[in-house]
Amino acid sequence: MAMHYVRDLGRALAVAGRLEAAGLRPNAVRTNPGYTVYIATADLLRLAERDEAVRRAIALYLAEKILKRHPLLSSQSPFCLLDIAMRWPILSRNAELGRHVM
Repeated sequence: MAMHYVRDLGRALAVAGRLEAAGLRPNAVRTNPGYTVYIATADLLRLAERDEAVRRAIALYLAEKILKRHPLLSSQSPFCLLDIAMRWPILSRNAELGRHVM
């Protein structure tokens, strides 16, 4: 799931509008200090299948999470882990959504 936090309703609706224009199905919910606009993981994966930049961003995010949780890997470059993450079937261009379970 991809989330974005904003303070006011107008900005939340603007973000949701841009996501809808991109062909996604955003959701906006009120949270204590403001609003959260998010898209489901399935939509995020569909977007990653179409866009190399999104695929790289997801892989880099996952690599950074791995580095934070496993200090033994911190000596490796995040770009080395990015190369490994890009080879995961779930992030590959030929991945089938129904084939891999997260």
